Amino acid sequence: MTTGNDQAAGTRPASRLLTSIRGVLFDNTPDTPVQVSTNASAATVPPAASDVEAARTVLRAAIEAQLGPGIREFSLQNEALSDVLPDVAVRRTAALRVLALKGTTREHLCAELEHALGTLAAQGDAFARKLRERREALATTEQSSAQRCQDETSSAEQTIAPLQAQLDAQRSRITEARAQRDEQLRATQRALAELGLRERAFQHAFQEVDDEYVALKAQLSRESL
Repeated sequence: MTTGNDQAAGTRPASRLLTSIRGVLFDNTPDTPVQVSTNASAATVPPAASDVEAARTVLRAAIEAQLGPGIREFSLQNEALSDVLPDVAVRRTAALRVLALKGTTREHLCAELEHALGTLAAQGDAFARKLRERREALATTEQSSAQRCQDETSSAEQTIAPLQAQLDAQRSRITEARAQRDEQLRATQRALAELGLRERAFQHAFQEVDDEYVALKAQLSRESL
């Protein structure tokens, strides 16, 4: 229906916002979730012109479904006179006169518009209520997710604590075992060094004693002859 600028509303492709608003106003679940940017606050980002037009289309469809016969007739008369009366105010006055001849008064038209405006206000309230309910549901989901994360984290930390203690104990055992190994290795090296010295001393002494008695034996052998 055209009552203002008389611009015919053409068929426009459904946009993301159109799908979203229909889901809110008429309890339809959108096929595709609306993608919302998290890089900037929604309050500071202006809506796209196509989204505004989509919302306007939905709201006009809702209110026009509730318009009375008087306003519908006024719209038809207004459109019929558009070619001969290009001025909007003149054309509306002429349309009102035609309706008056048919018994439809200006007051009756205003009453129908008042009813339509009430319908529009109800749509606005329903939209606001749906948005509020969805925000509350999202806030509840966010809180539940945060609480679940906190509970899981706390449980994991409680599980980790004794495991960490056991891990630290095992690492201490490894460190102690390595220290004992290194100490034993040093002791073994010292013992081997001492054994080497004793071996050389023994060989030196053995050689001296052996030489001494070999010489004595040789001497005694000569004297016996």
